[in-house]
Amino acid sequence: MINKIMEDHSVVPMPVEAPNMAEMYSVDDQYAVENHTITAEPQMVPDPTQLVAEDHSQTEPIQNMEENSMVMGEEEVNQLKRSASSSPSPDEPAAKKRSDEFDKLWKNVNETPSDFQNWTLLLQHVDQLGDLESGREAYDGFFERYPYCYGYWKKYADLERRKGDLGTAMQVFNRGLDAIQLSVDLWIHYLEFVMSSYPEDELHVRSQFERAVDTAGLEFKSDKLWETYINWETAGKRWKNVTQLYERVLATPTSKYMNHWTKFQEHVKKHLPSEVVSVDEFLSLRREVLAELNPTGETPDEAPPGVEASPGEDKVGTNVDEETKAIQKRIIDSRQEIHEKSMGEVKIRWTYEDAIKRPYFHVKPLEKSQLVAWRNYLDFEVKQGNAKQTRVLFERCLIACALYEEFWMRYVRYLEESSAQEEDIRDVYKRACCIHLQAKYRPHLSWAAFEEERGDCEKSLEILGDVTSRVESCLEPWIQLAGVERRRGNIDEAQEVYTRCLEQCKAREDKNIFAQVSLKFARFLSIFVNDSQKALEVLQEAKSFDDSNTGVLLGIVDSAMACRPPKLSDAAAALKSGTEATHQPQTRHMFAHRYFHFMNENGQEPSSVSEGLRTLRDVQAELRQLDKSNEEDFASSNKTDTSMPVSVGYQKRASQEKTNSSSPMNGASGAMTQTGYQQSYQQQPQQQQQQQQQQQGYNQAYQGYNQAYGQHQYQGWGYPSQQGGYGYGPQTWGNYGNYYGQR
Repeated sequence: MINKIMEDHSVVPMPVEAPNMAEMYSVDDQYAVENHTITAEPQMVPDPTQLVAEDHSQTEPIQNMEENSMVMGEEEVNQLKRSASSSPSPDEPAAKKRSDEFDKLWKNVNETPSDFQNWTLLLQHVDQLGDLESGREAYDGFFERYPYCYGYWKKYADLERRKGDLGTAMQVFNRGLDAIQLSVDLWIHYLEFVMSSYPEDELHVRSQFERAVDTAGLEFKSDKLWETYINWETAGKRWKNVTQLYERVLATPTSKYMNHWTKFQEHVKKHLPSEVVSVDEFLSLRREVLAELNPTGETPDEAPPGVEASPGEDKVGTNVDEETKAIQKRIIDSRQEIHEKSMGEVKIRWTYEDAIKRPYFHVKPLEKSQLVAWRNYLDFEVKQGNAKQTRVLFERCLIACALYEEFWMRYVRYLEESSAQEEDIRDVYKRACCIHLQAKYRPHLSWAAFEEERGDCEKSLEILGDVTSRVESCLEPWIQLAGVERRRGNIDEAQEVYTRCLEQCKAREDKNIFAQVSLKFARFLSIFVNDSQKALEVLQEAKSFDDSNTGVLLGIVDSAMACRPPKLSDAAAALKSGTEATHQPQTRHMFAHRYFHFMNENGQEPSSVSEGLRTLRDVQAELRQLDKSNEEDFASSNKTDTSMPVSVGYQKRASQEKTNSSSPMNGASGAMTQTGYQQSYQQQPQQQQQQQQQQQGYNQAYQGYNQAYGQHQYQGWGYPSQQGGYGYGPQTWGNYGNYYGQR
């Protein structure tokens, strides 16, 4: 994490004589506006303009009201312009200053809080209104959603300086600096405020400069921040401090590294050596220079008794100018290696930096090329192995890519792999889930798992409960919520979670979702509650809700067979239901075979075998007729040999049907001597391979989401993968199981 604030900056020493803020600062003089063209795909939001023209590293867009006509009616926009331009008189009471336009804009914001344009219109009106309380209300609401808009932090702080006091202005500055720690422009604005407010408190001003460079000094375009610090020390004629600052910035890879090197040389040459370096370094360098200038070792005449020579002139017989220049050269040469090392660091990063075109935050989506540029830069920096530099780059990336969960989760993974402090990881989760990615459920699931792993189950439940209420379309939070309750030993609460989830799924158009949750609930009841009867009831309800789901049918079979005594009629009815014409041909054929074998092994009536065989033959006859029709239709439309795959496919299936059905039709069904319902299918080659890869039924331990979501079979049934598996067929959350491994 970026360096934490080491002291409470909300409490600062008061200056001896507080300046008149209203005279020192005016709104018109605060910002130089410069337009920037954004090449991203046009969105229905206004184009940004810069607040500060000098620094392009993190320029914050301030919306132009003319652009709002893209999404609002022209008449409405003009009305808003007129209302914004009519500022109330300072004599009016505060109650009148809260205009009808303000209330109207607040209503728009409250109705659609995610609409960035409505917020910009509100803040524009607040600036014109000039009312402190209205401004606080608007800015505080805005920063709950968009804390990376550093330009508005500057405006908010200026409002407090004009209408409030130093304490409230300082609080606003610190809130902004905590929210966007790498904003060089915001740091400079804050430091200017500190310098003007505490001109006589050198220690306090320096401590704030140190706080700034410790936090944002590694930013590639932090040159302006370093220059401000150097200029302040220069104004105080603290030349040794200036030299030390140059040494630090020369060791930092920044975009204007050559400019710093040039100014450093000018600084050294402009002052006497004893003024720019420490006493120890000066004496050491001087001895070296004197030895070089006087290689014979002759002792020059000393100064007359009682006469003190000026620095550099205490030895008569030496050339003072020559000695001074020689020492200055050695001072510069001793820093040459530092400069060259930084120059190499800058050069290998320059291509990546040059590819970043929008380093500031905006609600407009980034171009794909920009996303690729950030990915490549992060890959490079991680390989360099400099943890501090890498984390700074991640923080920079998250400003521009704040709305992309990919980069937040990548940062979390990096912190975990680098054994970062838990609080640092938790801070990233909080910023992602509570501010920027409130509508994205995956980061919330990862955060909940993180908290559970560290023993805070209550926090995990709180996170999951919040995301289930806000992202109602997703099932993963419900399943994970039930899992947390189960792992805590709260079986009843876990059942309640499944029940509430099923009630919510009934209202959805996609019936498959209800089936998926029912299958998971049935598995939970069978494994952890040992209640196969209730599991069967849950699946029967799912079948009545959607009788076309083959996963539910197979689940009914296993649940029915797991009951004591087994409910054979329910299992047989479920298998026969799978042979109906509402299913795909291959599914019907599979269910017909299974129904025959089931009736042969478990049928209670004398006619059970005949019933199963009759059903199998009927389905086979229908499929042959269907194949024949398809082959004729295909042949009539194409007279070439391309009809061959159809006939070959038919021949293969007919051969397989003959093989699979020959034994029972020839009276050889007694050869199946294996016991158990699953073992009866060992003679079917294709199903045998599937059985070797599957789980061994409900008796196996629950293997977690990673395995369950990838299953395409339900116990021993081995139905094909395209049939959807045990409720885990085509669904919108198939990657859920692997997500935690990527956290």
